[in-house]
Amino acid sequence: MISVVKINDTYYDGVTGLSKLLGRKIRLLRHRRGLTQQELGYRTGISTPHISSVERGQRHPSLDYAIRIAEALGVPIGYLCDGADATNLPDDTSYGGPEELPGYLQSFVSREDAQPYLAMAHRVSRLDETDYHVLCAMVEIMVQRKKLKTFSGESAD
Repeated sequence: MISVVKINDTYYDGVTGLSKLLGRKIRLLRHRRGLTQQELGYRTGISTPHISSVERGQRHPSLDYAIRIAEALGVPIGYLCDGADATNLPDDTSYGGPEELPGYLQSFVSREDAQPYLAMAHRVSRLDETDYHVLCAMVEIMVQRKKLKTFSGESAD
């Protein structure tokens, strides 16, 4: 059974049709922003292969991933899902890419094994100010604890 979805007077071949529209919008926005799939992955904490699959309409992003992608591309989540023409895209030139980062960060974000850290940084960036400061204090306590263990000759792990 094939389901048909109607959004804003346009009919789509169920979830597959909507996924292809969403993927097309993401790809066009990414190109307009001058980002590679890898750069979008760095900004969202989503793997490059997953972004590629979403852009081709082969995977359906979770709500969390769709929100991350929308934020990274500078559009509201509703824009990606509204069924509007994919060629009518908003402009945004506020992000120039990883080359704007300091050298030590450029080398870090270009590594595939950096993905979990980038995903966590994205999650931290969404905390309110109080929670952010509490988290920073907790990290500082752990760093000091490790220094003390190393100084006293105990195993730091």
